[in-house]
Amino acid sequence: MFLSEKSESMLGVWSSITPQLLSILLTCIIICTFCIVYNVKIRNYKEDKKLTGFLVLTEMFITKVENMVVTIMGKAHRKLTPYVMYLFMYIMVSSIVAILGIEPLTSSYTVTFSMGMVTFIGIYYYGLRYQKLAFFKRYYNPIEIIGQFVPLVSISFRLFGNILGGSILLGLLYASLIKLQGNIFWPSGPGMVWEDKLSYWWAGFNIFSVISLPWLHLYFDLFDGAIQSIVFSMLTLSYWSGAKNGEGGNEGKEKLER
Repeated sequence: MFLSEKSESMLGVWSSITPQLLSILLTCIIICTFCIVYNVKIRNYKEDKKLTGFLVLTEMFITKVENMVVTIMGKAHRKLTPYVMYLFMYIMVSSIVAILGIEPLTSSYTVTFSMGMVTFIGIYYYGLRYQKLAFFKRYYNPIEIIGQFVPLVSISFRLFGNILGGSILLGLLYASLIKLQGNIFWPSGPGMVWEDKLSYWWAGFNIFSVISLPWLHLYFDLFDGAIQSIVFSMLTLSYWSGAKNGEGGNEGKEKLER
């Protein structure tokens, strides 16, 4: 009886875990594993040996991110490279995990809002650090008091909307193809109720989705995930650069948003 109650409570806890939380755990594990493997390999690397493919690709990734940080923020802020790298990988890896059928973590607005909040706090950090009290001059205009929250809402909803939109579209296509296959192969024909269409045993072997949907997964999970990770990272740096340089530093951000 005790074991039964304990197992039921454990199942209840597991069922209460949101899909995004599972995606967060897997994403963090993958990123940490990647960083540990890179650290071990680079420490054991000897100059007289050729770089492995893993190290070459990783070095290229680090160089690209560092160049982006230096271009937008300046050489003095090169130390932001690890954060931007993690930001990029956090979004990208979660999109790759979605191919396994796990809900991407960015489909939860709580996650994207938290990421946007870090960017929002960074705006005030760089604004106060470099402009001092002059950073608050713009608030002489009452509209700016409301407009100060635009970066937070914009950057979080942009990522959330794009990822969630792709997830909803794929979910609708999967449901439609399951219904189509159920109507064709189910003995009772079109009279089968919707619950049966979702639970019949060969629903997971849908021939229509196998043929058509992998190509959409490549777009919504890989291509769109890569684009959103780049845009989010660049917008974060652009907002910080604008706060650091004053009003004149907003040109790059406006061009990126257009």
